[in-house]
Amino acid sequence: MNEPQEDTQSTQAGGQEEVEVNWLKRDSADGEVPQDADGPSWEERFREEQARAEQYLGNWQRAQADIANVRRRGQQEREEYVKRANEELIRDLLPVLDSFDRALATMPPELREMTWIDGIVAVERQLRMALLRQGVTPIEAEGQKFDPTRHEAITVKESAEHDDDIITAELQRGYKLHDRVIRPTLVEVAKNSGQPSVISDQVER
Repeated sequence: MNEPQEDTQSTQAGGQEEVEVNWLKRDSADGEVPQDADGPSWEERFREEQARAEQYLGNWQRAQADIANVRRRGQQEREEYVKRANEELIRDLLPVLDSFDRALATMPPELREMTWIDGIVAVERQLRMALLRQGVTPIEAEGQKFDPTRHEAITVKESAEHDDDIITAELQRGYKLHDRVIRPTLVEVAKNSGQPSVISDQVER
């Protein structure tokens, strides 16, 4: 039971005496505040609250990870869309590059010294640079091993100087848009007469 005690000090204000009363909490006989025998101890309550806090933290961290994954997928999808958005236009421009390649390859030597030829070459370079900035790159072929994912065999040439399936000529240049083949390179493939070639069998059929 709590009993009021009068403070030994008092003040005089306005002719009236003010008495300060301190309330003291009576302890139990062993000097400790008794706990409710029917309820959990403070240690148990602390552990429960700590477990609840850790659960909330884990849920929050998982939610943050899910949000980051959604944002990352959205960014990847946007980047992929931008890469593919101009693919149809780029396909339409590839025959223009083919025309430049044929014109420059068959140009008589005497015309190469003329000034207006420099203008044509400059236009061809500008077109290639514009496509390069969009991620368009040529597919190398001549002298390499035939790769059906990047090359398309049109003819087979018997040659004792090359191993089977080595590309001996590039008939039409192929191109990639970033890491995707948008047109394979049309090629001529070597066949060593002393060895069978799977590619030659496919072309002959």
